[in-house]
Amino acid sequence: MRVSVITVAWNAAATIADTCISVAAQDLGDVEHIIIDGGSRDDTAAIVAANARPGHIFISEPDKGLYDAMNKGVARATGDLIGFLNADDFFCRSDALSLVAAAAARGGDAVSGGVAIVHASDPGRLSRAYPAAPFWSWMLRFAHMPPHPGFYARRDAMARVGGFDPAIRIGADFDWMTRFFAVHHLRARAIPETLVTLRDGGLSNQGFSSRRQINAEARATLRRHGLLALTPLIWAKYAVKMLQFVLPPKHWPAPSAVRISSASQAG
Repeated sequence: MRVSVITVAWNAAATIADTCISVAAQDLGDVEHIIIDGGSRDDTAAIVAANARPGHIFISEPDKGLYDAMNKGVARATGDLIGFLNADDFFCRSDALSLVAAAAARGGDAVSGGVAIVHASDPGRLSRAYPAAPFWSWMLRFAHMPPHPGFYARRDAMARVGGFDPAIRIGADFDWMTRFFAVHHLRARAIPETLVTLRDGGLSNQGFSSRRQINAEARATLRRHGLLALTPLIWAKYAVKMLQFVLPPKHWPAPSAVRISSASQAG
């Protein structure tokens, strides 16, 4: 089973080595790593060349934003399963994609694994856990979805759901998940392991203003697809998310036998 990992990058020289090292370290034999770069002006290209998996695809050209770049990656992907690994994130275990492939062989339209969110300046210091389960489609009404960096969809499911909407500034991944679960009624098989370590500080985690915008986009997404969309319900998800700061991520750090090591991930 071939797995396509898509990484979208823009001036990511500070972190993309970890991303590439963690993909290259995967013990699954057939992995395709596609890096879509928006024309970075730093050393991103050189760092990718030095650290990426043999046979990786690197495309560097202007794009129309994050979700346009993600759509470019999907268009180039040839894997049976397709997922995304951000340029400041990394697989925290070398068998992450083997676990995904094994779960996919048992059925379902996608596989969903957990994510550990760490401090950007110290990837060994846990901030919170974002598990793949429990998740049910009714949770979409709270604008809650499985962690996207741990989500790998079958190729035919990706085609059925369609691309990411580039008109949505922050929450196009939630729109995509809403179409996956609530519009097309597809199923994801959750696995307990934490697959990805994610540095905090992304587009959706830049303070109150970004949360207000992403919640407004989520409300518009739910209404567009004919689902209940109440602002208090959407904001209520943060009360539940507080549990992510208390409950530890499962299987993180990974066992030493499958743990990925690099200088910036030490500790």
